[in-house]
Amino acid sequence: MDWLKEYSSALNVLTNVGMLGVWLIYLQIFVGSYIRARKPRVIINRGAGSDLDALILMSNMSQEPIYGQGVYCTLRMTDGSEYTATVTDRDILQKSGDDEERPEGITSQGPLNRGDFMGLGTFRNILDITVERNEDLPDDLSELRDRIRDFEIMVTCAFGGDDLEVAARRRFRLKVDQEVWDVVPVYPQTEQVSGRRERKRIRAMLEKELQES
Repeated sequence: MDWLKEYSSALNVLTNVGMLGVWLIYLQIFVGSYIRARKPRVIINRGAGSDLDALILMSNMSQEPIYGQGVYCTLRMTDGSEYTATVTDRDILQKSGDDEERPEGITSQGPLNRGDFMGLGTFRNILDITVERNEDLPDDLSELRDRIRDFEIMVTCAFGGDDLEVAARRRFRLKVDQEVWDVVPVYPQTEQVSGRRERKRIRAMLEKELQES
């Protein structure tokens, strides 16, 4: 046991280094979990069907509440051109029919707790609004059958105590080789817009809209 006494100082150092390493690993796991929990996660998906009359659903899968603020739709055409429209609560309600026909909870604004969702109207309504807002497009969506490559739905939200808005967007394509058009997601996941540079760009876009309204 003499060698234990001889090397006890070195063994203590190694033990302390090992314990420090274990604590650093735990700290890294804790910080990683905290950062993931703090990240906003908003899902855009179809509900009640997969055709043009299916609902657009916005779900909050974040750990904290969010507040839905706005909806934007961008049409991407086969010739490379793009057409964007801001979709307001008033637009959605007008396109959703009268009070008896309108699905409950259709809106583009309001708070969502963790796990909650809201309907943003139907794909048909949002696309019709986008077409109507752009003078270069025909009034009837059916006339764009062979011109639309895909379209993007983007929602902006206030999140927690952050001073900048967050956003989520998802692209869809139209399956028009049948009488009833289907809406198909281009990618399996909703893209989260949480980078500070892009969020500043979204804030500038919102401020410009307010100035022009």
